[in-house]
Amino acid sequence: MIIENTINDFRRELLNLGYSNTVVNNYPKYAQNILDYIKETPQKITDYHIKNYYEYLKTKPNQKRKGTISQSHIYSQLLAIKLYFEYLERTRTIKRNPYNLKIKQTTKNERIVFTQEEIKILYKNAQNNIEKIILHLCYGCGLRRTEVELLTIKDINFEQKLLFVRKGKGKKRRVIPLTEAIVKDLKDYFTETQTIRKETQESFLININGSKMKGDNVYDLFKKLLKRTQNIEHENYCLHSLRHSIATHLLENEMSIEMVRDFLGHSQLVSTQIYTRINFLKTKLHQ
Repeated sequence: MIIENTINDFRRELLNLGYSNTVVNNYPKYAQNILDYIKETPQKITDYHIKNYYEYLKTKPNQKRKGTISQSHIYSQLLAIKLYFEYLERTRTIKRNPYNLKIKQTTKNERIVFTQEEIKILYKNAQNNIEKIILHLCYGCGLRRTEVELLTIKDINFEQKLLFVRKGKGKKRRVIPLTEAIVKDLKDYFTETQTIRKETQESFLININGSKMKGDNVYDLFKKLLKRTQNIEHENYCLHSLRHSIATHLLENEMSIEMVRDFLGHSQLVSTQIYTRINFLKTKLHQ
């Protein structure tokens, strides 16, 4: 019970500090995982235990694809453990923080983007409205997976052709203009799902049982579409590639970097400038 309380308190701490929903939901789980693995109370965990757990993570199988979990996922778990023990030390639940690993975050791979022609192929291969809606939201609107999951019916104004992101990364809000085609498909999807949608269900995307569609469900649907699409090497792409792609394509179509920043909801212009490099590299490649 004491351990459970520290995990719940840690979750509230992350929430109060303004961390994203992804961090608030996952980091307490990662902290719980090491406690379950070591089978000791936080007060009895040593640096040896943490190093041993790190070695275990490097061999842990990936449940979604072949091989072990990624280095970035390991880094996220270790960061969660570090923050958890820092919290325990700060609240004097433990006398000394046992975490002393010094592991650098892995360098992120170059962002892989679809060409504009490949995006057209994806739309052409969409077999139903939900697959097309995922492309609209993640590519046409540049939403993150979490933002798609949190999207509600009230966030879409069909008359004014606007989509509101009220809970973006870092609690940043933004408004996205919608094209006529996207508005039509969003309306059609909403109409189609009315028969299974529960009255209290505010989420825009829902599963066949009328419940809220989770981010993992969105990702799985996209991967099925991608795998079914010929002439695209699906292994290198992920759902977030759609967001990278729209940013690159907007710059290719001469939208200003400041407007692309606002469209994506970046807090800093430097986060958007990576796409100017991608655009430059693509231009050089085709010269």
